[in-house]
Amino acid sequence: MMRGLLFLALVLSAWGALLQPGYTSNMILQRAPQQAILAGNGLTAGAAIIVYFNGRNGTATASTNGAWNYSLPATPAGGPYNITVYSGSSQQQLTNVLFGDVILCSGQSNMVFTMSQIFSNDFYLNAASNYSDIRVLNGANANWQMSSRASLSSFSAVCYLSALNTYNTSRIPIGLLEAAVGGTRIELWSPPGTQSNCYGYDVPSFSSLYNARIAPFIPQRIAAVIWYQGESNVNGAGVYNCQLANLVRSWRANFGYDDSLPWFIVQLAGYSSKYQALSGQRQAQKDVADTVPNVSIYTAADLHDSLSPTGSIHPRNKEPIGLRISNGLLNKLYNKNLVSAGASFNKVESVQIVANNSVSVNITLTISFVADQTAQGLAIRKINCSDPEISAYCSNLFEISVQIAGAAAVPTKWIAVQQYSLQNGMLVLSTVIPVNSSYTGWRYAWEDIPPMVLYNAANYPTCHIRVKHLLSFHLMAITPSNTSFMDMGEMSITKMNNTECDVSIGYRNGSVVQGVQLSVVPRINPVWLFQSDSDHFGSLRHNSTGLYLTTSNVNCSLVSLEPKSGQNNQRWFMINTGLDDLRYSIYNTVCGWKVLNNDCNPAMNITLTDDALGSCSIWSLNFIAPGPPSTTTSRSTTLQTTTQSTNSDNVPAEVVSCPPLPSLSVSLYVTGISRMYNEPSLPLFRVLEPSDVNVNILNVCILDRRDWIEQISYHSN
Repeated sequence: MMRGLLFLALVLSAWGALLQPGYTSNMILQRAPQQAILAGNGLTAGAAIIVYFNGRNGTATASTNGAWNYSLPATPAGGPYNITVYSGSSQQQLTNVLFGDVILCSGQSNMVFTMSQIFSNDFYLNAASNYSDIRVLNGANANWQMSSRASLSSFSAVCYLSALNTYNTSRIPIGLLEAAVGGTRIELWSPPGTQSNCYGYDVPSFSSLYNARIAPFIPQRIAAVIWYQGESNVNGAGVYNCQLANLVRSWRANFGYDDSLPWFIVQLAGYSSKYQALSGQRQAQKDVADTVPNVSIYTAADLHDSLSPTGSIHPRNKEPIGLRISNGLLNKLYNKNLVSAGASFNKVESVQIVANNSVSVNITLTISFVADQTAQGLAIRKINCSDPEISAYCSNLFEISVQIAGAAAVPTKWIAVQQYSLQNGMLVLSTVIPVNSSYTGWRYAWEDIPPMVLYNAANYPTCHIRVKHLLSFHLMAITPSNTSFMDMGEMSITKMNNTECDVSIGYRNGSVVQGVQLSVVPRINPVWLFQSDSDHFGSLRHNSTGLYLTTSNVNCSLVSLEPKSGQNNQRWFMINTGLDDLRYSIYNTVCGWKVLNNDCNPAMNITLTDDALGSCSIWSLNFIAPGPPSTTTSRSTTLQTTTQSTNSDNVPAEVVSCPPLPSLSVSLYVTGISRMYNEPSLPLFRVLEPSDVNVNILNVCILDRRDWIEQISYHSN
């Protein structure tokens, strides 16, 4: 007995010196065709390692930094196996090891949300011991555990339910790695240096959770990643799609995979974000699924729970999302052909407009869906509009966007659809619009807590949809140096509150002059001219004084007006918040990423604070100013981009022509609520300095929310 205890003590004392954290008894290693990898560190450089597995010895040698790894033979699903690792007088044994599929589950609080917190928790926890082939590891420094009530009570519900439903069909062992922390932003999960192409938004300290929670799993082999995160990045949709795409690519690369590693995104569940920001964030998530190979999205937008003890942001009904993801896992990992998504928008087949009276017309849209298995059994479900969570949204299930003739301040307006139905598998939307307006697009379920009604026979909802068919923009010319730019125009930078924007940046005690610290004052229009450089940063010039918005190089919280210097303390970046109008957060990087903020208190001065996306750092924009008349046209050149036009569902945009429009420049106003061009990020163009070239106003069409300008001409002397 004493010899056995002594041996166990030796094994445990050597654990950290041989295999790195994450390798323990009861674990799941990745099955064939992949080769599972054992890894360790802390040894003397050149130390010999012997791995005994399945009746054979293998060898490895520690590198100069003491790390080593060894690839086991590709092993089919099954077990159990014992694996013993030796180095000198030390050894470590792993017992009861299975080979199967290893799934990494990461994100924030909705991924952390445990099995003991969900509806019907006793049903699943009481049956947990029947699934010994499902093993869980809650953090790299923990021990692998077999499925049991005790091990699952504090384990991720989304992660386990996805695996349980998958295992019930495949009968292949599944290992689950949980690496999730509540209230965390995507920057914390990003490897160092991977976000620098997102407008330079890359701070090394942001990578702390990646280093602590993800890197320790490398180089373990895995079969898939499930990612449920984004709530803490709401109000930053304009950069989130870039960040999430970078995260996917960087994790794949660091684990040693290419696009073949399946990635599953959970689209945010329904809860009130106060400023209707969730739809923009869901769109950013969907953009990544549409553009990054082998990334799938599974919506939880129809899952809401206002009575959740941990808040409505954490719905307890996790079973539906687990079922949805499981079909995706079965398709990707086991070559099944199951429905794993809702019906997808195809195109608007027709738009019919019939005169109604002198002030309005009837408009009817006929919309088709992609003709595949996701459209089978498509139906409109009845919803309970007495439910207080969704009652406010019931009248806005579907909306049509129109452009009001001559309304420069609000060029587009969303009008609720009065009648909707499915006819021969096509969606038919009908409503009344003003007689002096033209149709520009439509959307579905574009709310924080959307009453979703479109479901297919497999019980998958159609994700929210927004399609902009034609949006008119008025751009100013291209410089002879082939640098694109856009006159962002004069604007007042105005605070956003629940109902209207009634204060803007100014000086509370007299005129705005050089050196004064700025505050918020009753609305003043126009105030600022934003001039964007080719790297998407730009200056904010005060219109009446010609001074520039400046933060001090010494005291970064001091914001004032100073003469133009061209230095970083006068360079600002606007990130679209994803809210349902032109609302932005405004950043400067002279002291790291700092955001323009007034703490929601008009008595306080405007300052720069640490980046914390919230209402006090959101400013609203609007286009209202007429442009100057056109000038010289002595020389003309044409620039073209190669980006293909696509609509928001990644299908070719319909070909339309630009209607004749009055000559107007685009002016950005950070004023009242506007619904003009709600994009994750505006097309960003550098503004000409007055000395660069004489400018001609151009009318240009943009087809769809992700389009680039296909052709722009410039004219100069």
